[in-house]
Amino acid sequence: MDTARNPYSPGAGLRPPALVGRDAEIAKVRALVSRATNRRSIARGLVLSGLRGVGKTVLLNELASVAEDNGWIVGRVEARRKGAGEPLDVLLARSLRSSLRKASRRYAATEKVKSALSSFKSFSLGLDPSGSLSLGIDVAPQRGRADNHDLAADLVELAEDLGDAAKEQGAATALFVDEMQDADLTVLRALIGAAHEAAQMDRPFYVFGAGLPSLPGHLADAVTYTERLFEYRTIEHLTEYDSRIALTEPAEREGVQWDGDAALTIVRESAGYPYFLQEYGRAAWDAAIGPATITQSDVLVAVTEGRGALDAGFFRGRWDRATPAERDYLRAMAADGAGPSSSSDIAARLGRPLTSLGPARANLIAKGLIYSPEHGRIAYTVPGMADFVDRQH
Repeated sequence: MDTARNPYSPGAGLRPPALVGRDAEIAKVRALVSRATNRRSIARGLVLSGLRGVGKTVLLNELASVAEDNGWIVGRVEARRKGAGEPLDVLLARSLRSSLRKASRRYAATEKVKSALSSFKSFSLGLDPSGSLSLGIDVAPQRGRADNHDLAADLVELAEDLGDAAKEQGAATALFVDEMQDADLTVLRALIGAAHEAAQMDRPFYVFGAGLPSLPGHLADAVTYTERLFEYRTIEHLTEYDSRIALTEPAEREGVQWDGDAALTIVRESAGYPYFLQEYGRAAWDAAIGPATITQSDVLVAVTEGRGALDAGFFRGRWDRATPAERDYLRAMAADGAGPSSSSDIAARLGRPLTSLGPARANLIAKGLIYSPEHGRIAYTVPGMADFVDRQH
């Protein structure tokens, strides 16, 4: 088959050719957009949580695009662990700057819009006095507004002014934060506090987030009232029906059919995880002799090649981040398959006191390789990790 026409796109955050199984979440944001257009209150933002490879980033980006297409002021960022790049507040300011420049051309130049631009100028100068985060348009900072050098207070004032300007235009302001579990707690609390204050004053300023299964608990630990600010959605693997559509529809657009049970073999091998579907789909297309059919024989080759690609990239990149002691911990977990595992069972398998494994466990959680679904239990954040670990022997 012509590899140049291969429609499958495995990659971190890349939108698949057929985005299926996420209609409820997209419909939710469209409803929020509609309410904002009619200047009605929007109760809560949305938080998506789930395992790696389930498509959270793709979905969050899709939701942000829906908002942008409807004239919202949108900031998009990926949170990073402390010390692993620029701070989240700087990333947010940079993303908002781009959106505000577009808004300044699209929105009517009312007093509220001018005030919002001036507040952002003050806020950005507080983060970087050199002016590198400035809007690049002729607007003076609004003295005494969003320039307290207190992130929590400044974000509240900025949220008020951005919310007022957007509301006047029949829109809203929204921040979309991926890998939210890695956000610095100080910045996270400031963001949540700003959204909370804005909601109380009927200003349309919202936070949307995506992250690992631990994210809801992480947010609850950060601020006690998050259940009133967010609607939580657990993003699961696709159903067999949706997985088949995600696999076959892109090929059909290229005039290619999946033969017999070929598609079903890939669907089951991928366990319905969108990233895996794309990787195996790519391998099946490249292995197919064609010219217009992907057969079961092609798929048997693709399963081996696709698994090899996942091992070399998706799994290996995470395994290599673990220290030898942490890998021992991951190996002990593999005995339980997809898990979860009991912390006491892991200690028994390693022949170690439970307390001595605390550092390895904490480091693996911090690296995003495992999470605790409940007290005394631990599980992989990466689907299929147990099988990969077993293959390392």
